[in-house]
Amino acid sequence: MKHELLILSLLLACSSAGAQEVPEAEVEAPQVVEVGGVKNPELKSYKVMLKGVDAFDEHRKYAPAAPMKFKLVSATPGAQVDGVTLRIAGDNTSENVPIAADGTFVLPRIQAAIDDKADLVTNKRKSLVRWRGDIHTPGVPANARRLGDLRMECEIGWAVNREDIPFLIRSGLSLAGGACHIKSVQLRYQAPLNAAGVTLVSGDRRLPLPFIPKYKNVFSPPLADTSWDDETLIEYDIPAAPM
Repeated sequence: MKHELLILSLLLACSSAGAQEVPEAEVEAPQVVEVGGVKNPELKSYKVMLKGVDAFDEHRKYAPAAPMKFKLVSATPGAQVDGVTLRIAGDNTSENVPIAADGTFVLPRIQAAIDDKADLVTNKRKSLVRWRGDIHTPGVPANARRLGDLRMECEIGWAVNREDIPFLIRSGLSLAGGACHIKSVQLRYQAPLNAAGVTLVSGDRRLPLPFIPKYKNVFSPPLADTSWDDETLIEYDIPAAPM
């Protein structure tokens, strides 16, 4: 079961808050696709990505004041994603998706693109760029994340990636309420690389969260522990810059 949960963690990590990159298992070489001169661009079914938008609507209680956004990030923690473009592409579809300076984007719902079985395509080679849900409730301090926002990001990742999980594992997790509601499923999140520590804070209640060994500033928040409400903050201890 430990191995199965590791597989699940890696599958959901692409939509989590900057999870560390882990080498993928060897698989059969995919068909080479070329878009704008880039071989094997990052692809995801547009219809499948919209499942993340549906999950946001379904679980609105976790982040009622936050906008629904996705974000493109580098597969290398701390690295920048420069010059990336995004397009909804199909046999009869070509729609550019604007990307903000911080890498976030809003995915529009276009029925013609769904009918065309379009993909979401970047101009970068596979494995260079990752996507994730990017949910930020206004007013949260810059050195913190809100637990409800991370729960929402988990639901978005589960909705989009669940079909990539082996059937028996997926079925068992679904019967138990989904990956985001099982305490034994610990998803990895990346704290800022200059953070000295991470603390869970809810009123007077405080709990330090340890970094996972062998990974740089990676921790596992208690998404399934309902004793911590959605307003709980995950505070990053950022040392002051030397004078």
